[in-house]
Amino acid sequence: MQQPTCTNIRIRSTADAHKIFHAVQKGKLHMVTRRLDSDERSALCSGCVYAWEERSPATEITGLGIERFTEGRRWSPSRVRDEFLFYYEKYSPPDSGQPRQAAPRDWDPLVKQTYSVWVDTEKGKRKWHLTAYFTQLTVDNLGTIDDIVGVGDLSVPDGTFKSTRVTKSR
Repeated sequence: MQQPTCTNIRIRSTADAHKIFHAVQKGKLHMVTRRLDSDERSALCSGCVYAWEERSPATEITGLGIERFTEGRRWSPSRVRDEFLFYYEKYSPPDSGQPRQAAPRDWDPLVKQTYSVWVDTEKGKRKWHLTAYFTQLTVDNLGTIDDIVGVGDLSVPDGTFKSTRVTKSR
């Protein structure tokens, strides 16, 4: 079973994301190389973080990467905060044949946090993504990059990762 790049952590800033990407470059953390299967989707929970490389439809068939990261859930439109996009899980009732149902009172929906960068690799310029999940009830109980031995203290050289977001100048 393919494991997340990190578990039980939250992403506080782009610096945290850059440390994860840098740890992947250095071989300290692994990159997810394919879409999640049904068991992996079921195991997805608050604190899961996935680093993955985008593969365009034009990329050679044998090339690594994922065209689109999916986990089989319904999400709100994105909300921008700093360099991140946030999506909020929409309730999907079990298929019971009943009319539309409201979410249970104790339902704690996932929040998906994404960030994308350009990185120069030995195969040329690539687009890398970070997809992290948390819930409002659990986010404060999650660890941080600083808790991962050999990753929290990494020094990322300036300019190694360039955000893919195009900022509008006023």
